[in-house]
Amino acid sequence: MSLPISPLSRHSESAPSRRDIVVGAAAGIGLASLPKVAMAATQPALPELIARLTDGAVPERGRITLEIPALVENGNSVDTSIVVESPMTEADHVRWIHLIAEKNPFPDMARFHLGPRSGRAEVATTLRLATSQKVTVVAALSTGGYLMSDADVVVTLSACIDGG
Repeated sequence: MSLPISPLSRHSESAPSRRDIVVGAAAGIGLASLPKVAMAATQPALPELIARLTDGAVPERGRITLEIPALVENGNSVDTSIVVESPMTEADHVRWIHLIAEKNPFPDMARFHLGPRSGRAEVATTLRLATSQKVTVVAALSTGGYLMSDADVVVTLSACIDGG
């Protein structure tokens, strides 16, 4: 008779049974069938998201170049590049860049942390967009200010429908 590799792999009386797992999954399916309106009502609006990121400060527009296609065939893969005009010195640099897509199931898409040793305030990523929407970029500066830019993107085939 072999022994378990780890004490954690031993059968436990408190481990869920197959029946418990099936009942839990059925309950999850019931929650997933709630109307989308009820689920969407819990998401904050774009101004609230920006205010939360900037601690209530109003970001200024400009100095950010957001390159994202205006029309994408598939929301599963949207190439995006962001460039912030900054000298990237110890006294004046970009601290972070934050991406928001307010109509996605999870609107806070990404945050990139930068510093003076980054050399340039440039990032590139691939996004998933649930539907046609405005993609917003907020950047925090070491001087205490914030910058913002946005772009409208039309998606012909949606992604993120399952919330993943």
